[in-house]
Amino acid sequence: MAAMADPEDPAANSGWPASTLAALREVVGDVVAVSDTPGQATARAALLAGALLGARPSDLRRPALGRARLWTVGKAGRPYAVARARTVSARLADAGPLDGFVQNAGDYPAPGGLPMVTYQDSTVVQALDAYPWAHLRGLSSGDIEGLVRRQRAAYESAVGCCTFSHWVADSIVSDYGIPAEKVHVVGLGSNASFAEEGDAPREWSTPRFLFVGFDWARKNGELVLDAFAAVRERYPDATLDLVGGHPRVELEGVTGHGLLAMGDPAGRARLTALYRAATVFVMPSVHEPAGTVHIEAAAAGIPSIGTSNGGAATCIGDAGFVVDPDAEEELLDAMMKLCDPSTAERLGALGREHAKQFTWRKVAERLVRALKIPDVDLTGFAAFL
Repeated sequence: MAAMADPEDPAANSGWPASTLAALREVVGDVVAVSDTPGQATARAALLAGALLGARPSDLRRPALGRARLWTVGKAGRPYAVARARTVSARLADAGPLDGFVQNAGDYPAPGGLPMVTYQDSTVVQALDAYPWAHLRGLSSGDIEGLVRRQRAAYESAVGCCTFSHWVADSIVSDYGIPAEKVHVVGLGSNASFAEEGDAPREWSTPRFLFVGFDWARKNGELVLDAFAAVRERYPDATLDLVGGHPRVELEGVTGHGLLAMGDPAGRARLTALYRAATVFVMPSVHEPAGTVHIEAAAAGIPSIGTSNGGAATCIGDAGFVVDPDAEEELLDAMMKLCDPSTAERLGALGREHAKQFTWRKVAERLVRALKIPDVDLTGFAAFL
């Protein structure tokens, strides 16, 4: 298995490569983990080559902005993609005979003819349309075409294209022309559990909303505050707890908790208490490729409100609603519906069942299923979503 950062590092890429790796090791036992990031000298040469190919006269006129843009261009260029592909091939060659390969991305063809599956939360086409991501800013149409072309080549060389969500699967089929039978939704898992312990029932009578998000702007925090203020007009006892990178908020019923680090026992205990007290999780991001927090909320037994811009719908399922992140009235309508105790409790119960399909163990089983390795007994392995 390969990822751009060290797959053994639980802090890299929000932890999902490390979680995938650990689960694969549970399922198949022997997994060789490599980073496909080239060594320093190779990376520098590849980045420079790509930057020179994409340089513009304006980059010289504004050196500071030019350096930043050319770094992005270099990472998106063909020389760096080739260097990554060669790096992973060389590192895997040292491992001896292998049966299959999982690429936590979709950026280069299968190395050495190995059966390969790609695994990712978004395609380049989707990233361009959905949000102004920093790694795509300043790229020319030619740069973008190159990224899409290389991604298509990776999909075509794979025996299976695995995705976090149905949103991504639809793009691989419709935007890249990959046959639908080759594309599989395998989901993602949760890196934290806030499930209730014991039989203590949750109190549903008073609406208690929970927002957890580091990037306040992308997670659409201001829209949540506006909608919550309207909720309070009808439900004056409703509360909203904010966790993450939120600003100072002085609004009746709102409590800010700041960053609660999972590695800090006190922070984890506080966050766990908030999940166990909440009746609704709300995070209608401007864009959300997937949304692990929605799975965490479902596993904790509370319904979710997420964004329609991205793959959150797969994570939420029937246990909540997705809304247009630009439409406050949609968000307010969803929040009002979940102020009803019976509705919130019913969808929370659906969430618990839904979350059972979203574990890293089941993701690993689906990845192995997609690899189609001959003579491997898949009895009992999770089916695709």
